[in-house]
Amino acid sequence: MNIRSILFATLGVAVMASCGGKVSDVTEINGTVVPEGISEVNVVVENVIDTLVPVVDGRFTVSVPADVTALGRIVAASYGTSFISDGTPLTVVLDQETTVKSEYPAISVQERLNSYNAEEDVLMQEYTSTQKEIYADSTLAQDAKSAKFEEFFETFITRYKEHHIEACKANADNFVSVFAMSNLRGQIDDLQTDSLINALSPAIQESKYIKTMKEALTARLNTAEGKMFVDFTVNSVVGMTRSIPAQPKYAEVKFSDYVGKGKYVLVDFWAPWCGPCKREIPNIKKVYEKYADKGFEVLSIAVWERQSVEVTINTAAELGMDWQHINNAGSVPTSIYGIEGIPHLMLIGPDGTILKRGFHGLEGIEAAVAEYLK
Repeated sequence: MNIRSILFATLGVAVMASCGGKVSDVTEINGTVVPEGISEVNVVVENVIDTLVPVVDGRFTVSVPADVTALGRIVAASYGTSFISDGTPLTVVLDQETTVKSEYPAISVQERLNSYNAEEDVLMQEYTSTQKEIYADSTLAQDAKSAKFEEFFETFITRYKEHHIEACKANADNFVSVFAMSNLRGQIDDLQTDSLINALSPAIQESKYIKTMKEALTARLNTAEGKMFVDFTVNSVVGMTRSIPAQPKYAEVKFSDYVGKGKYVLVDFWAPWCGPCKREIPNIKKVYEKYADKGFEVLSIAVWERQSVEVTINTAAELGMDWQHINNAGSVPTSIYGIEGIPHLMLIGPDGTILKRGFHGLEGIEAAVAEYLK
């Protein structure tokens, strides 16, 4: 029997309390701390409990109120593990590899999480090993390796998404669905995301994790293709792209200073620390050079900057990003547009209408721009 069968066999019998034990309103945790010299562990369940528990002869015990909609953490020095307080007795071992097991696996939400994680591990091990195998094949040219990996990835990502979607649906009333939704971010479209979130229990929808997803989803739906752009104002360094004077000149700039002015604008949300962002720049440059004299502009907006604005502008100069820039934008535009990962590209029409968003790669950028600038 494969891991997928084990997972859903477990979920199928989880409601049968008669299979062993019963769910309580508290979770009794018996723990073992293998590393020596640790005298206490910190047990936290968000909005439920946050307490220090003594460790005696490498062991500890604690009772935690049951709440399957929240995630718990047990931390001792540099060792730690997550758990779900599901009202069944749990056994925890803290070591280089930690384990959390329930005395009543047939009715345990924690065991649902264990099964979910087990299949996740199998999938990712398959992904890693197949990738290594393909690219280590000396009989294939580089293009052939890339094509073979793309073919594998198309099949793999379908199974990957199915795993998380099924787990989300089967665990709509407990925290396993939060893990599943987190792993689906950026993998499914907004309408499917909206459908899955709406099917979750009210308590799960109120978790801070799902609320954050809902906020981003709402922002994306409000700024979807066919909508007008939403303006914002940030304090950006202006008047320079290749050198920084001793005292950079800051000024308030608006998004509307750059878009909705009669030209097609490719908006590139990026950051200087972001490897994929920097790898996308040569693709943007090729399209920019091809269409720059046809009423086309590029605007790069630096978000989530971790270092000084000097790093942003110098990095842009090194990459030859010789077009318009807004820097020092922080999370202002990403919150408005529901952007959860960068690079994120958006094509805005001459009148300010959002024409395309979420495309990438040379072919994707070329196709998006060429559709309007033939």
